[in-house]
Amino acid sequence: MGSRNTLWDTGHDEEVQVDQRALIDKVLARYSGEFTVFRELLQNADDAAARTVEIHFNTEAYLAKVESGIQPPETEPSFSPSTLPNLKTQPLAQWSFRNDGMPFRDEDWNRLTKIAVGNPDERKIGAFGVGFYSLFSVTDEPFVQSGQKWMGFYWKDNKDQLYTRRGDLSSPPSIGPSGAPWTSFDMPLREASPLPGLPADIARFLATSLTFMTNLRDVSMFFDDHRLARIQKDVGVSKSLIMPSNLKTKSPQGIMEVKAVDSSDLHVTAKVMRCVYQTGTEKEGVPAKSSRSSGGFFSSLLGSLSTHTLSRTPEPQPPTKEPEPFEALESSVLLKVYSAQVDVKLDKQMSTELERATKKKPPTTCSLSLIYTGKYEFDASEPEDEWQFKDSEGVFQGLRADLDGKGTAKVFIGHATSQSTGIGGHISTRFIPTVERESIDLVDRNVSQWNKELLYVGGFLARLVYEVQMSDIREAWNQVEKGLGPNNAMDETAIVGLESTSTHALRFFSFYPTTPSSVVGSQMEASFFSCAQDQSVPIISTKGIRSASEVRYYHPTFQSFMKNLPMLPKSVADGALAMVAALRRKGMLPDVSFKDVIGELSQRTLTEEEMVECLKWRINLDTGGIKERDKELVRKQFLDSAVFFVPNDERFKEERTIRLASIETFVSPKNVIPATLPLPPHTLPLSVSKNFTPDSLRSFFGWRDLDVVEWVEYLIAPATLETLPEDENMTISAEFSEQVLNIVAKMWSSISTARQTQMITLLRDKTVIPTRSGLKTPGESYFSNANVFQDLPIVAFLSGTAIKGSIEKFLTSLGVMKHVDIHIVLDRFVNCLPPHYSTVYSLKLVFRMINTGDWGVEDLMKYLVAVKTSLKPTELEKLRHTAAFPQEREPNTDSSSPQMRTTPSELYEPSNVFRVLQLPVLDWGTQRWKSKSEEAKILFDLGLRRYPDLPVIIGLMASPDPKIRRTALKYFLDEFYTRYSRSYNPSDFLHLAYIPAVKPDGTHFLARHNEVFMDPECAVMGFSLAKQGLRNVVCTKLRLQMDPPTCSIMDILLASPPADPETARKCFEYLTSRMAEFSSAEIDRLREAPIVPTTPSETGSSDIVQELIMARPRECFFKCDRELSSSRIYAKLFTFVDFGATANHFLRVCGVKDQPSIQDVATLLVEDPKGFLELAGSHTVYLEQLRTIAAYGNYTSDLISQMRASPFLLGYRRTPRSTEETSASGNEPNEKDDCDLTFDLLKPTEVAIVDDSIAYSLFSGSIYAAPEEDILEAFYQKLGSPRITSLVKEEYQPLEIEECESKSAAETRNLIIERFPLLLHNRNTRASVRPVWLSQDDNFTVRNCQKIELKRTLTILGESISKTQEVSATAIFTGTGETSRARLYLSEDDQLDMFEVANSMCKFLLKNPHPQDSLLFMTILSTDLQALGRRGYPVHRILHQHKVESEHRAARRAEGAKGRRQLVEASPSSGATPARVTPYNPPKIRSSSGSGLSGLLKSIKNQIDKVSIRFTDRRLVAMSQTLPENIDGGVTPWSNIEHNIQMAIDDCHPESEHLLEIRQRMTMVNESLEGGYCDISGCDKNFHAMPGVISGYQIFIAHGILSNSSVFPDQVPDSVKICLPDGLDVPSPHDILQQKQAAIQRFASFVMDPLRSLFQLMPASLHIFYDQSGDLIAFNRKGSLFLNLRFYEGWHDIDVSEGRSEKALISWYFILAHEIAHNLVQLHNAKHELYFSAICEKYLLEFFKHLHKCQFQQLEL
Repeated sequence: MGSRNTLWDTGHDEEVQVDQRALIDKVLARYSGEFTVFRELLQNADDAAARTVEIHFNTEAYLAKVESGIQPPETEPSFSPSTLPNLKTQPLAQWSFRNDGMPFRDEDWNRLTKIAVGNPDERKIGAFGVGFYSLFSVTDEPFVQSGQKWMGFYWKDNKDQLYTRRGDLSSPPSIGPSGAPWTSFDMPLREASPLPGLPADIARFLATSLTFMTNLRDVSMFFDDHRLARIQKDVGVSKSLIMPSNLKTKSPQGIMEVKAVDSSDLHVTAKVMRCVYQTGTEKEGVPAKSSRSSGGFFSSLLGSLSTHTLSRTPEPQPPTKEPEPFEALESSVLLKVYSAQVDVKLDKQMSTELERATKKKPPTTCSLSLIYTGKYEFDASEPEDEWQFKDSEGVFQGLRADLDGKGTAKVFIGHATSQSTGIGGHISTRFIPTVERESIDLVDRNVSQWNKELLYVGGFLARLVYEVQMSDIREAWNQVEKGLGPNNAMDETAIVGLESTSTHALRFFSFYPTTPSSVVGSQMEASFFSCAQDQSVPIISTKGIRSASEVRYYHPTFQSFMKNLPMLPKSVADGALAMVAALRRKGMLPDVSFKDVIGELSQRTLTEEEMVECLKWRINLDTGGIKERDKELVRKQFLDSAVFFVPNDERFKEERTIRLASIETFVSPKNVIPATLPLPPHTLPLSVSKNFTPDSLRSFFGWRDLDVVEWVEYLIAPATLETLPEDENMTISAEFSEQVLNIVAKMWSSISTARQTQMITLLRDKTVIPTRSGLKTPGESYFSNANVFQDLPIVAFLSGTAIKGSIEKFLTSLGVMKHVDIHIVLDRFVNCLPPHYSTVYSLKLVFRMINTGDWGVEDLMKYLVAVKTSLKPTELEKLRHTAAFPQEREPNTDSSSPQMRTTPSELYEPSNVFRVLQLPVLDWGTQRWKSKSEEAKILFDLGLRRYPDLPVIIGLMASPDPKIRRTALKYFLDEFYTRYSRSYNPSDFLHLAYIPAVKPDGTHFLARHNEVFMDPECAVMGFSLAKQGLRNVVCTKLRLQMDPPTCSIMDILLASPPADPETARKCFEYLTSRMAEFSSAEIDRLREAPIVPTTPSETGSSDIVQELIMARPRECFFKCDRELSSSRIYAKLFTFVDFGATANHFLRVCGVKDQPSIQDVATLLVEDPKGFLELAGSHTVYLEQLRTIAAYGNYTSDLISQMRASPFLLGYRRTPRSTEETSASGNEPNEKDDCDLTFDLLKPTEVAIVDDSIAYSLFSGSIYAAPEEDILEAFYQKLGSPRITSLVKEEYQPLEIEECESKSAAETRNLIIERFPLLLHNRNTRASVRPVWLSQDDNFTVRNCQKIELKRTLTILGESISKTQEVSATAIFTGTGETSRARLYLSEDDQLDMFEVANSMCKFLLKNPHPQDSLLFMTILSTDLQALGRRGYPVHRILHQHKVESEHRAARRAEGAKGRRQLVEASPSSGATPARVTPYNPPKIRSSSGSGLSGLLKSIKNQIDKVSIRFTDRRLVAMSQTLPENIDGGVTPWSNIEHNIQMAIDDCHPESEHLLEIRQRMTMVNESLEGGYCDISGCDKNFHAMPGVISGYQIFIAHGILSNSSVFPDQVPDSVKICLPDGLDVPSPHDILQQKQAAIQRFASFVMDPLRSLFQLMPASLHIFYDQSGDLIAFNRKGSLFLNLRFYEGWHDIDVSEGRSEKALISWYFILAHEIAHNLVQLHNAKHELYFSAICEKYLLEFFKHLHKCQFQQLEL
């Protein structure tokens, strides 16, 4: 066997055959996505920088019209059609797609013919080169046009080889709205089929697809020429974002690095027919939320927690009328797009591999975009969906945030793929997809690495956007904190809003499983959490935005007492279940731990209520898994950390702080010791202990019940006696002692012996026994039976309670004696002097020694301490008022001078601080002063001052001496809570300036209390601030206000408003933080106050300094990008301001509005309509404002009254234009060109609403009409504008009525009776009569009459104007309801107009008929039953009845034919032949002289006879009926007839239009005589005026003849005007004119000129037209006569060219006479025949003379 190379050299080549059809089918089989064709074409359009795209779905009928030229393809489609086929089932013949992007280049055309050759441009999405071939999924022969070229695809010989054919377009391409040519893709469908999906789904697909398109801005969908939907987007200005430094911008492999991130607003609007939504998919139900739970304390410290599904009762919907299916519904959505700009760095190998896989070089940069829907935008879109699209999903459903993880948020690679993102928003970037572009390629190693790196960027961007949202919430939280209310409480409403916004962000960035690849979601989630360097996620908590690791998961138990610990709010925990669960799985959101509780307790003193909840938590705490040793440690940590305070009450005047570690006992509610009495400090207050069982307090905290011995021991302890008030001191208060003794006595028997002994020991030496001599010790006290001496201390309770029972037993145990010892009695007799005699003597001696100076104050106090127990109150009182106490001398005072002595109450204790304050201090000598000594206690009892009174210290704080001020302030602050907090009321010292303050300019001074504030921001308003060093304490001690009161702000703001915009911005920003404090009355004053500095909106020059104008807030509006604030009109009318987002909040509260409301605009317009019109600049702009005002409609009654009296409504009146003006205008003429519109501003009563177009056309010069728009007409009518029908009175007069019902009348009657039920289909409630009533007896009759005259009388502004015209039908009614009678009259002079029939009958048949009813009934009367059936009308019974009648008629005809055959067979053969109708041929005139004039007259006679047989024998009868009546009953004078003939001649006039649209009723001579009439009003042709004239006549050529020559515009001189319809290619008339020029000249010279002269017609009243088919010989268009050159050529041109013109003259003589008669009578009836004959007769003799002259000339030749 040879080598491969050897074998290769010996072989031969063969071509590999590819079945292209099978290849394409296999490729398309992978395109499983929805709307693949349009997805690919839209992407191609965006790559081509297209701005506009149109998608057309065309039916076979529509394409046929376009092909035939009936429906020009470029005509702008109507948006709201009156009818539309079933959008779900109507078969389509072709799809078309066109865009206005860059036309195809040669390389684009070449690439189009190659499969799998993608776009090599790395900036484009297309990569595999198979996108275009998706068209073959629906078509076999796509056709492409772009630029000047076209290309068609076809399967040659219908086999499997695909071929293309290319060429150049023969005419310039169509131009799109942007001015760029269209690039179109026509796709004739392989087989007729309906739309590729529901119209609503297609519109939703287009709205979603447009989102991430780079260049596309406008996409429309058409069904034939009806625009079903239009989607437009507007991209806002891009704003750069600062990337947080804690985020890692590089991808894991280092391939990609985020360089910048920006954001922009994306505003998408949609205008969609309602019928499109009605074909949409129904909304899905909302899934219920599942409950979640967590574990035990030391693993999570949380009990079971579940969230419950909330059911919302649906709100009742207001009743609505049936929606209009063809109403255009407008909706919009505002999205925020965040884009990351990414640098790409690839090594050479990977770059090569990616280029191999994608067929293009990898990009060096790319971007990744994410759509984020904020809370406000998301909430705003829900009411729209719920109300406007309640039955189906809205067009923006695909753009709504997917907060529930349904998988609707997709990955976009140019277009949406099937790959979900896992989060709430779409993302778009340069992922490398699979071939069908339905998912991301994660199979190929290199491609997978590229895509995973991009997924990291996606997670990074999601994290950055989340960080941005949290940052915004953090700033808003800080703003709320600045505006703290009473008790430092934050605005609850604001906090709820921030929590809701945070929940929305968490739900948006919750990661759900993704499909079809779960890798996408897991990769993005991983990068979302890992891209942060600190591995933490910010999240909202009860303390604002914190790192998730600092926040604890919500639990209701801890919420009640954990105030400082950042905890996840309940609304967030319940609302963002997925993200919260993810954070908990990752350990980022821990539960509340025991350590957290200890930390909270260590940092804060709890309230009594909080401590109760905390103890409940501790009691319920599960410690089952902890060792006993650890349990004790837990208990100790808890008790050592917990502190709470008890508020002041009647017994305790100050708050008490209690540490749980100090608690040893408790008092239960069943304990006999009242909680109102003093308890030991180690006893838990009853207000706390009553919430728990004694067992729980004992077992969990080790506390014990307070027993009575321990309680009494506390009461008599020296420390207790010093602190308790006298009324709670057992040694002082007899009443209190009695109460305690009774309590102990009750429990005495239950106390153990040992405890009784302890009690006796405690009270033995204490003066706690109430006696008549005061409180005595038990040993000094006696029971009442020992009453020996009058002054003996006998036990006596103040309450009068008898001493017996348990109390007697208890007192006896204490040692109270029941008898007096004998030695006491003896001593009393011996010592008869009073025991205090020596004390009194000594006190007098003391006073004398003090006064002489022998004793100092120290000696005095020592003595008083010695005898204090013996002093009487009177003696103490005398001491208090004795000026015996020395005052310290001031420094540098002569010691020899007498020392001042005063009462104790005028001196202060000898303290250094009082000396600095220069207060009078007690001279204590050389000894050290001890404030707790016995001497000091007596001095304080005598009145020595321990501290200055509040007024004194405040006065010292206001001292001019700085040292005294500082010392006094420091003393005040130091002693505030112990001395002054209760009595300090700043309002008592408003007259003193004692607060150190700083003015806004930096000047330091002393301010009054109401002149200084804490918030530095208020300085911008001119308020003074507390000195910097004081700001930490003044809020609680000096009780300074944080901010000035609103009344002070009001005074300053009104007196001195901001002088410039910058100052105003700062002021308003500060006031924003205060706006919640302003009262409604103050806000009302600010609305009217000129406090906003503004500049005039219009300036002559930018160099001129504008003088500020102070405006009232209610007169101002905020600047914005919306139309109102940017409009030139509104800029002049209104004042627009912008002081920044923060300042604008305050201005909004004060009345500044976001934009002028319609009410504001309406008020200005009504007050000065002329000025408004002048500012508007045109009636069009003014009308637009009126339209807006009319649409609003919700105005106050006062404004409505002003509107009714103001001339502000725009009306117009038509005035005829002169012929010279019409010709000189140079504009394309139309039906309204003969009139000028005069606009004026009028009152509502001066403007009429056009509800009768015919009446208006008659009186348009006398009426100012309202604009013919529904919304404006309704508005005008609401204000009192009358309708034309109310101003015009109609009087019908049928003449010469037939007594019997004719055949045509009967047919009309039967038609109305038959079709009337169809009119009532779905509207039975509006019928005035029942359908069966019409056919009964003579209820409804129809009669013919000669003519019907209608007289209309307009009455307006006191004047009446009448006009009369003829109509074809009218109905006259008598009676009412079922008793009424109706008769319909039909005119024979006029062609029957079904609209007049329908309009007349609707007035009788329907209640309150509308003009639309007449149009509908006309359509029903004139439309075939089969067509009505296809439109949904119930015509089955009628068709069945017709079938039965047809069968009966056929049977009768069969019987008649059978009878005739029998007669023929029975009769002998006559040999006669059937008669044959000979077609009309013009007679030929012999050229021989022998025929002479006699032959000519014979020819004329034949011509008249043949013209006459066109009319029926009824002509003779009708002629007598139509002649004008004579008062004598004789014959109408011939002069009258001649006068009418002259009128007909005079009515002929030139044609002024260049385009004749023959779509109206016209009379013409018909070549075919079948039927006896020459009316072909159904003709639908357009004739175009050719440039210039030939032989003095204007030439018109039919539309179908015009060629598509592209050289014509260059060949026609500038002086020649060519008028053709829009969209029609400009033809070259030279070929036609050159070919027909000779014939035209002969026709003009030998036929038309003589006849024009004969009939004395205007030279320009005759015209020549030419077509190539049809029966149109001539016609009369509003007095302009047109003759067909084609019939002249076919009949007479050969004879005329040979000099024989007689036949032509005869034929065209009668044709012209026929057309001239139509100037008098439009229809072909007896009257027309009369005038035709009269015209022929009048000019016959002159015509004979001319014929004779012509014949003589021919003989001479």
